[in-house]
Amino acid sequence: MAAATLWLSRMSAADKIGQMTQLDISMVLADGCPLRIDDAKLRRQLRVHRLGSLLNSPFSGTEPRCGSSGWNASEWRATVEHVQAAAADEGLPPLIYGIDSVHGASYCRGATLLPQQLGLAASFDESLAAASGWITGKDSRAAATPWMFAPILGVASHPLWPRVYETFGEDPLLVARMGAAVVEGMQRRGGEGEIPARAAACMKHFVGYSAPRNGHDREGAWLSRRELEQTYLPPFQAAVDAGVQSAMESYQEVNGEPVVGSAALLQGLLRERMGFEGLLVTDWHEVGNLHDFHRAASSPEEAVLLAIGGSSSLDMSMVPTDESFSVLMERLHARGAIDEARLDVSALRVLRLKEWLGLLPPPPAVRPAPWSHSEATVRLVESVGSASDAALAHEAARATVTLLKNAPPFGDDERPPLLPLLPFDKGGSVRRVLVTGPAADSLGRLSGGWTAHWQGTLADDEIRGSRPGAATPTLLEALRAAGGWEVDHLPGCSLPGTAFAVRSSCAQTNSSAELIAAAAAADVVVACLGEDPHTEKPGDLDDLSLDAGQLDLVRVLASAGKPIALVLVTGRPRLLHGVEAVPQVNAVL
Repeated sequence: MAAATLWLSRMSAADKIGQMTQLDISMVLADGCPLRIDDAKLRRQLRVHRLGSLLNSPFSGTEPRCGSSGWNASEWRATVEHVQAAAADEGLPPLIYGIDSVHGASYCRGATLLPQQLGLAASFDESLAAASGWITGKDSRAAATPWMFAPILGVASHPLWPRVYETFGEDPLLVARMGAAVVEGMQRRGGEGEIPARAAACMKHFVGYSAPRNGHDREGAWLSRRELEQTYLPPFQAAVDAGVQSAMESYQEVNGEPVVGSAALLQGLLRERMGFEGLLVTDWHEVGNLHDFHRAASSPEEAVLLAIGGSSSLDMSMVPTDESFSVLMERLHARGAIDEARLDVSALRVLRLKEWLGLLPPPPAVRPAPWSHSEATVRLVESVGSASDAALAHEAARATVTLLKNAPPFGDDERPPLLPLLPFDKGGSVRRVLVTGPAADSLGRLSGGWTAHWQGTLADDEIRGSRPGAATPTLLEALRAAGGWEVDHLPGCSLPGTAFAVRSSCAQTNSSAELIAAAAAADVVVACLGEDPHTEKPGDLDDLSLDAGQLDLVRVLASAGKPIALVLVTGRPRLLHGVEAVPQVNAVL
């Protein structure tokens, strides 16, 4: 890593602190529409604070902005190139751009959406995991956002936790194997002449985040040494062994100690014992949270000292929406509380990752030619959302479907199981299907969180509009397209369809008489139950029970006496309170 070392030798303390600073893109965006970089804001961050990294999508909130749900790869690339040219003008190395890429490059409009990690785990197929990682990495490189905050390597331990679907499940071995495969796929080198040449995975969240005591997001974990060793560390060790280039610490406390300030976990365990040598970044505002949330520091300045001066392991603070970190770091360095050697350690790790990605030229920086001028890079951008990527996503999705129950209709053992459904003209018995339930006609619920926006989207046009030409049917539309039977549709009940409403009950939209009549006229009922997309704190629940409105819908349908196939579209296990055992419910998927 000759270029990284040479850059470091020419840097001031302020330059090194800048390399350790990551800001949200909102800090350098102009007000109003269209969304664009504000050169004055950008130059301030580069000139005054010597900024080393940006993150996030300007569309990560809950609504479209300026008439769009996201930038495509070309738009992302133009934005990042603008930033990199400005950095070169200021004599700085290129910035590294980090972004959540949880199930594909889901913040890049037009990129292929892949199964959420829990679904991918249900395939038990490491080759699919590696291929999914490759597509995510390829599309992220095409967008010039090559640092992916994925995979999630927590072992799901509490079913209430709103991020269960983001994990590879509850078995440490499976999480380790699938996680290592995704890392390998993500970090596979691109084609000759492509810029960036590589993409970097970021294993997260180290460690114990997936074991909240009460199931709520960010709740602390109490872990014995044996639990930590046997359950929660193996996936991270597997990723380290697979060569993962970066890691993210976690929001919560372990045994009463905030992870972000734990020298025992981040230095003694992660660095010294596990052998991790890559870049370690905080999660969102976690240095500040030592004061604001964890109450472990008496002031923001003490929080910075505890996180950086104490652990000698954190390399970058995801600040992300103010200038406090760099200001406080410079103050602590000036009075000798954080020495130059400490800055060298972390700044060098950041620079080495940039060099590994193929971003770092030898100093002094020369204003780079636009990356998209490379013929290989043009082809890379054109590959986003390709037919072959879509075929792989379809194959992976088929492999994730999990059959929980499949019995013969009416308890008649002489008949075949209810699934697969076969139309009458293909030797089956189904001429008419009733499709119902809040998840039956919703791409947003099928896709889950981190789709277009942080909390996902319930506006199907946002998903369809970002992938023109792609086949994106809802379950209802797919059953209609299959042909061979008549398909009736009654919603049955309706979830609120707004962000932050996962605790709401499904409100009845059709009368019981109407539902019973439609079910009686059908040969089979497909009832699609589920929950709205969510992640993190907005997804917190106190009760695993699926809401009464949806459970009552199934009971009403069952009174018609026709076979029911229950399709569950949820991000975590939910209690059905016996609905799955109703005699008419012959299949659960």
